[in-house]
Amino acid sequence: MDLFEYASISQTMGLEQLWLQLLVGGLCFIVVFVFQAVALFIIARREGYKNKWMAFLPFFNTYYIGVCAQKNGFYSINAKKIGIVAAVMEAVLFVTFVLYYVCAAYVTSHGWLVVVKEQTTIFGDTVATYGYNGPVNYAWMGWIALYLYEYILRWVDLLYVLVQAALLVCFFQTYAANRYFLFTITSILFPIQGILFFVVRNNRAMNYREYIRKQQERQYRMYQQQQQQNFQNNPYNQNPYGNNRTYNPPEPPENAESNRADGGNANGGHNDDDPFGGLGAGGGNPPQDPFDGVGN
Repeated sequence: MDLFEYASISQTMGLEQLWLQLLVGGLCFIVVFVFQAVALFIIARREGYKNKWMAFLPFFNTYYIGVCAQKNGFYSINAKKIGIVAAVMEAVLFVTFVLYYVCAAYVTSHGWLVVVKEQTTIFGDTVATYGYNGPVNYAWMGWIALYLYEYILRWVDLLYVLVQAALLVCFFQTYAANRYFLFTITSILFPIQGILFFVVRNNRAMNYREYIRKQQERQYRMYQQQQQQNFQNNPYNQNPYGNNRTYNPPEPPENAESNRADGGNANGGHNDDDPFGGLGAGGGNPPQDPFDGVGN
């Protein structure tokens, strides 16, 4: 459908203008199409996919995008199935758009489309409403020119864009996982998806979920290394006495227990357990009362 985006065809073009616009748009379409076909062929040859000739045929080319993107899917739908739906819708839309533009150009060239109403928008633009004023036996062409796009093609084309977006998501997740969203939006807004295909043609196919899992594991390992490094560099996590020194409390003297057993020691000959032992007259056991004999 990129052909009609390049051609910029309007409803009120005559046949001569129509063919000229189709010629210019067709040349631009062919250039981008060749880029896309070569990219798909290179990818299919590297990945070992069959029927590589489909990359060079219109409509089959759209299906083959799904073949090259089959390692991924849109939710639970395989990319190959999306490719089949997109290719069928593209073919139907192409035929219907050609019919619409040919009929519109034919009735316009014969002057059978006339303006029945004009309105001025808030932006100052003039919008015209057309009606058919021609032979009855060509009324079906007038209906196609006036109502086919408005009531049918517009909505079918919108549905096709959604299917195409799902297909492109699968493709770019396979060959440009880190930029798949940007490439998909760019391909939808601008008819340059073939050039973007050519840009990623040398990338290896990958499963997007597997890619995300590996990225999460890599980030988790980096987080662990950072946490370990922060712990080692934190001064509050280190031994205040040095990394190679440990604090041991002093041992009591070897003769401490023997002095207690003898009831005295070298410091006055009294028992260490009695705080008043030094007030006695001697070192006997039990010690004498220092007030003994006072008042007699």
